[in-house]
Amino acid sequence: MMNGINSAKYMEPKRSIYREYSRTYDEDRQRFVPDDALFQCTRWALEHLEPGHNLLDLGCGSGELLLEAYRQTAGTGVLAGLDLSPQMLSQTRVQTGNVASLIQSNSLGGLPFGDGSFNLVTSPNLHQELPTQTIPPLLEQVLHVLRPGGCFRAVIPCMADRRPSFQAFQE
Repeated sequence: MMNGINSAKYMEPKRSIYREYSRTYDEDRQRFVPDDALFQCTRWALEHLEPGHNLLDLGCGSGELLLEAYRQTAGTGVLAGLDLSPQMLSQTRVQTGNVASLIQSNSLGGLPFGDGSFNLVTSPNLHQELPTQTIPPLLEQVLHVLRPGGCFRAVIPCMADRRPSFQAFQE
């Protein structure tokens, strides 16, 4: 059990979905998310990132945010991406090369980083994927890995307001 969720019941279907979805992830996103919206989201998420800062991207997908963070920091600081799916991390490696440390991990099992490791933690499009009761413990973990004065930026896509996990995030 992880945060009250049966691992096999929740995680295996998610891995299976993203194993398949990784093949068309960028194509699908381009069909449903206009380029200007993606640009605005990325710019907002990275607004507090400066050269020399450390970034953790939860649910890093195909790595576009990490690549932009690398450009923004001129390759200084530590960039880390965490994703559940090895297939998505393979996509990230293809798109980003070696600009970030990539970790396959279940964010619900705790974040594998020490306290105060990051200036910025981003989470575009992860929270709506999570069971409601797992969000508060994940946010506690985020607080632990943030440095004093650090920032957490989460993006919850449109229409997610109807999902229970969004409601929990608002509380």
